[in-house]
Amino acid sequence: MNAIIVYSLMAAGLLIMVATVILLYRLIRMKDAELRDGSKYELKVQALKIIMPLKVQAYERFLLYLERVQLPQLVKRVYVPGIEKGQFHLQLLQNVREEFEHNLAQQLYVSNSTWNAVFNAKEELVNQINTTFEQLKDEEDVSIIAQSLVALPNPVVEQAISVLKHDFERLL
Repeated sequence: MNAIIVYSLMAAGLLIMVATVILLYRLIRMKDAELRDGSKYELKVQALKIIMPLKVQAYERFLLYLERVQLPQLVKRVYVPGIEKGQFHLQLLQNVREEFEHNLAQQLYVSNSTWNAVFNAKEELVNQINTTFEQLKDEEDVSIIAQSLVALPNPVVEQAISVLKHDFERLL
């Protein structure tokens, strides 16, 4: 009878040991998963530390672009007394496009709505410049064309600036 009790106790002890090993194994796996998740979190935090300044810079650069290509500022930079009409037209378009192309890679760091707004603003500016020159093609005095351009409202650029600011606020 003693042998049965001893074997029963040994079997119970062995069962407790197996259960303990299984429990420890599961706890170690859970702790390992937590550590890996913590590592992923740390990697995300480190990535944000690198990417966030790039995002901020992209918003800054697009805002600067939009401010620089508004017609009053653009005409002020490009127009010089005595400039030929064709040269003035070309320089305006070239300025808008070069500034845009200079900031093209920044689209990686802004939302799609911001990118579309900036792109549409550029397209609208080009259309406004071309339309003004077509409408005033017989006008010999380039200063009148310059004044006409400066007087044009540009709600698409203003809208793009608004979208840019709104998206930037959401970023923070």
